[in-house]
Formats: sequence, structure tokens, C-alpha cells
Amino acid sequence: MKKILLFSFALVIALGSFAQYRNLVKKYPKAVALLTLGSATGVDLPVAGSQPSSSYTSNKSVLDDPVTMITRYDVQSNGAAPRRCYRYPDGTIGTAATWSSQDASWTDRGTGYNYFDGGTWGALPASRVETVRTGWPNYCPFGTAGELIIAHEASGPLVMNTRTVKGTGAWTQTLLPALPTTIPMMFWSKAVTSGPSHTYIHVIALTGPTANGGLVYNGMNGALVYSRSLDGGTTWSNWTQPTDLTSTNYTAFGSDTYCWAEPRGDTLAFTLGSGFYDQLLLKSTDNGATWTKTVIWHSLYNLGGSSPGWFYAPDGTSAITLDGRGMAHVVFGLTYDSGTNTSWYYNIMAQGVVYWNESQPTLRQDLDPDSLFASGNLVGWVQDTNVFNLPANQISYWGKSLTSFPNLVWDSCKSATENYERLYVIFSGATSLLDANNYNLRHIYGRGAYLSQTGLSWLADTLADITGDWIQYNFSECMYPSTAPRFRSEGEIPILFQKDDYGGSYVLSTLATGTWQGQTSPDDNSLTLIKWTKPGVPCGYQEVIEKPGQPTLSVSQNVPNPFSGQTEINVYHQNPGNIGLVVTNLTGQNVLYLEKTNVLPGVSQFTLDGSTLAPGVYFYTVTQGAGRITKKMIVQ
Repeated sequence: MKKILLFSFALVIALGSFAQYRNLVKKYPKAVALLTLGSATGVDLPVAGSQPSSSYTSNKSVLDDPVTMITRYDVQSNGAAPRRCYRYPDGTIGTAATWSSQDASWTDRGTGYNYFDGGTWGALPASRVETVRTGWPNYCPFGTAGELIIAHEASGPLVMNTRTVKGTGAWTQTLLPALPTTIPMMFWSKAVTSGPSHTYIHVIALTGPTANGGLVYNGMNGALVYSRSLDGGTTWSNWTQPTDLTSTNYTAFGSDTYCWAEPRGDTLAFTLGSGFYDQLLLKSTDNGATWTKTVIWHSLYNLGGSSPGWFYAPDGTSAITLDGRGMAHVVFGLTYDSGTNTSWYYNIMAQGVVYWNESQPTLRQDLDPDSLFASGNLVGWVQDTNVFNLPANQISYWGKSLTSFPNLVWDSCKSATENYERLYVIFSGATSLLDANNYNLRHIYGRGAYLSQTGLSWLADTLADITGDWIQYNFSECMYPSTAPRFRSEGEIPILFQKDDYGGSYVLSTLATGTWQGQTSPDDNSLTLIKWTKPGVPCGYQEVIEKPGQPTLSVSQNVPNPFSGQTEINVYHQNPGNIGLVVTNLTGQNVLYLEKTNVLPGVSQFTLDGSTLAPGVYFYTVTQGAGRITKKMIVQ
């Protein structure tokens, strides 16, 4: 099969009638018209000529949320967002985004940067940080008091800029080691820092696909590769393909369909996925030396092929976070796809934000919204249901779900009786508000949950329009939210997002080979920082230690289940000591016993061999101290 055209999708002409379930539109009509865009894998436009720079002045009111920069280049990600915003413990904030002052070619494109020193923001950037044309920057803390930016260059290796004191001084620019000279291009990097004084640097990136001028690498037309530096970028490990992400299992990966969780000690995690390959969790508990793959959702098209019809699938936008026990939580946009052997389509009315964590089994392959809602795995949807009354030709194109580009924020808080862990999902969602050209606009939405001794509880079935202020945002397109990670409770979540006056993307419209719905002329795009007051969870906004105070024991469902070979069980525990697992049959006889001794708080994994068991129903019981949890499994 010809590789997926990521930005090929269908224009829905007739919306028909929709059954609504808790604001979720579940039934999608057949797509009848195809719009093909110019990039097969992702946006990174070539340079052609040059344009004069523009001078910007801010006319924002002092009552407005601060604008950190203004850019004429309006694509910040093809999918999951890089880290664009970081709030430091001293209250300062650093921000970065793809910036340009030009309306075509964007030869001056690079990282726009701004810094809040605790009292004021710096001047709007008038030039990029780098000395070369770049895009897709990642912003991270670095060293004891410094900062780091990693971005990709259009035709070569990744570019890193660092400085030892955040907010001031000259940047030091270096190039990350490249792949072999036959594969010089790496795109759409994602980076995080960890370790003592943030001197460990971890980077994942995609080898340049042929559609973007690259070459096939190890049998993949777009391979995901990983490298790390344990000495602040002085030396780097060789680029490697993490466990099971090779051509044996996948033909290619798409641009920006992956993102990091904020690291916790030596625990690293990232998620990866779209409708055309598995949604995955990759996790390392040894600082990136080895990786374990968990399938969150299984795609039927990992090795190519054609869709037999319309199917629900991840839309390529996702987010991940690690909680206080090191357990991964993941969200992704829900889309509705179909395809042939040459092109893929998507339904522009698709919506939904899907949630999963490591204690849960692999999501059902059909991703049925009814079942997802019933199981608590559907946590976001279009809040403004008047969207579904709009004519199809007023829906602005983004090539993703109507609820997409999600972020996750974890923190902890303390009530009078219990410590809680809290989780917040933030995403860009469609509204029925129209711009001057009669295309619909998007706003930023958020929802909260808390994780206590009894499990995860989402706050009601409603979502907050974070950009609902009538004067500032009601008739604005609000896209690409990027949250500032911080593991301790505060009353507000800083969110950097892109705001302009028109629905859709001008840069994407320049790639369209057919009719484009949405913005077709350039304008100013403001990278704005808004602070969302956290919704009412059952505790006060006070600083607490990062780990919950009460011992807990949580046990996942075995995966796969049913099984005939091996199956795995994850145990999340906050006490050190011994953990036992006993398997019993329907008559109560013990048929298998496993034990892990002297484990440290965190995650332990048991692997069971089903070949030693007769087919049938069994129960497995995990014990640690006074904790005891039993679940059912089936051996085929």
C-alpha cells in the first residue's frame, strides 16, 4: 500500500441527523469528496525566495492575558504538541513557539522566545533564537538555572540552543549528532530534560520521510529514533529505534504523533499513535537504557493495507503524564477514518477525547463511543452542540478531531483527611462561533479529575471553556494549547496557546490541492498565556509533597486477556517490601504462585505463562502487607 497521506481527508457534504449521547455525536455520514494536501507526512514547507520582515507592536490592554509573541506562521504542530511552556519553582515562566514575520516562504522561521521574570514579560521577539531556519521547538529547563531549546532544521540534524541563566545572556548553539550521512534529516523532535539539575537530555524524532525530502531508514519511510545525553549535551548516545518500533511491526510513523511525559526520576514515558498504527506507551524505568512497549489501542493497518470501511481511531494528537506512583495516563483525540490503497479520508465531524491509564487493559479495537463513555474512557467531547447544526461548508479544516491537541497536567493536593492526586485534560474544541468569513472557530476547554484511594473521579460531565471570556476570546480561534508542567499543587495552570481571528490555518491552506475550508490569507497569530483556575476538587490549593501520603495498592487487568501464551500484570504500590501473586481455579485450588521480594515503591510487573494452565477461568490475587486485590482472567 502507498503510505498514508496524513493530510488527505474528506469534506462531508451532508451532515444528516446525529444521535447525541451526553453531547457526543456518534453517527457519522459517509464522506463524499476528497481534499488532498501537499505533504504526505507533515508540514515543513521548503524555502523559496525571501520576504521582508515585519515590525510588530503590541496593542494589548493591560487587562488582557499576556501575549508572548506574534507570528505569521500559524502551524505549531502536526499532532501532539512539543513542550512550549515551563513554569519554574520561583514563579518565572519560559515560552517558545515556531515564529516568523513573513507571509510566504517563511525564510526567517525559527524559535520565538519570551520570558516572564516574575514581574514582567520581555519584549515581543523580532527574530529567531537560532542562526539557521528551524521549526517545532521544544523548551526545557537546563542545568541549575538555565534553559534549553531543541528544534529541527529543514535539511539537516536537530539544532540545540542553551544558556546557563534563564532569561538572560547569549545562546550557545550546537547540532545534535546526525544519523548516517545517507539519512541526514530528522524532523519533529520532542525533548525533555531530567536528572541532577536537568542535565540529562532525552530526544525522540522522526527520520525524514521521502515526501519531505528524506530517505527510507531501516525499511521505514519515517522511523522513530531516540538518543540521550547524560552530560548536558556534550556527548550523545547513538540514535536507536526503541523496542518493537521497527519495520517488523510497522511500515512508517507520522509526524508529531508522539510526545513525552514529564520524567519522574529514572522513569521516562512517551506515547505514540494514530489510526494507521497502534496507539502505544513506551516506558523506561532505567533512564532510557531499555524500553517496554504497551499497546493502548491496536490498529489493523500497522503494515499497510486498505480500510474495509469507516472506523473509529486515534487522530494523531495525544498527551501523556506520569502520576506520583509513576503510572502513565494517556489521552488522544478520537476521529473517524476510512481509506483506499492510495488515500485516507477522515470525517470532519469526528469528535471525542479518549482516556487510558496503565492499570487498564488494551482499549477495544472498535473504540465505540458508547462503550468508551460507559467505561469512563471518554472524557471530552464538543461542548457546543450547535456545531452539529452548522452546514458542512462552514467547518474549518484542521485534519483532526473536533476535539484535539490535548494536554495532561498532574499534581497533588491535600484535604483534611486524605492526599489526592489530580489530573486535568485540556484540549482545543470546536464551537459554533463564526469568523468574518463564516468558518467556525475553536476554543480551549478543560476538565479535572482526582485520584484517591477509591480510584479516578472526573468532575461532572461538563467541560470548562477556558477561553470563554466574551471580550478577549469569544470570536477568536484558539489552538495548540501547551501546558506548563509542575508536580505540585497551585491554584492555576498556565497554558500557552495560539490565537487569531480566523478559523483554520493559512499555512495548511497553501498546501491544499483542492477546495480549502478556512483561512486563506495570512494574519497575526498571538501566542498567549492564559491561567486556568483549577476546578473544584475536594482539597485546598496548598503545596504538598509529590507522593500521596496514604499507602495504596493498584493492580491492572492482565493483558492480553483472554490469552494462551504469556500475559502481563502491572502492580502499582507505594510501600516497599514483598509482593505475592497467586492464581486459583474455579474450585479454589492454588495453581500458580509468584513473588517479588524487596521491591521499592513504584511499578512491578508479573508475567504469567498460560501454557502451564488448562483452558478455563482463573482468578489472580495480588497481596502486599494488608493489601489484597483479586481479578479474573481467561486462559484459551
